[in-house]
Amino acid sequence: MPVVDAMNRRILQLLVNDGRMTHIEIAAKLKRSPSTVRDRIRRMEDDGIILGYFAVVNNERMGIKVDAILFANLRPGIPSEELRKLKEVEEVKEVLQVTGPRRVMVRLQARDPIALEQALSSKVLPLGLEDAELRLVTSSANRLPGS
Repeated sequence: MPVVDAMNRRILQLLVNDGRMTHIEIAAKLKRSPSTVRDRIRRMEDDGIILGYFAVVNNERMGIKVDAILFANLRPGIPSEELRKLKEVEEVKEVLQVTGPRRVMVRLQARDPIALEQALSSKVLPLGLEDAELRLVTSSANRLPGS
């Protein structure tokens, strides 16, 4: 099991906040040498601590106006492995198994309420979900500054 020390935690926090930050920029912020930071990042990648880097998309500019969370249960007899099929649905952004009265959480995004309703009725719910409760996201603290 790899050990994550205080320096690696600071590097990770900077990368989580800005995945495009270079090892030179990180080194300057942490007052360390660029080679030290580069080597630590490579080691964390090799150890599977850093799994990858991704783009953060401005959904409004992409025409996505509806963000929702669906809480539901799997119909009896449907194996939990079937939840993987939900990730194939374009409007589905995240699928989690959670605790509570509804054991599945699905994050969906669509261009408008009609597209969301169509995705739910024709693509999502037929994959074995029941007892569904939909909630619309009204704001998010996860947005990056300026986005």
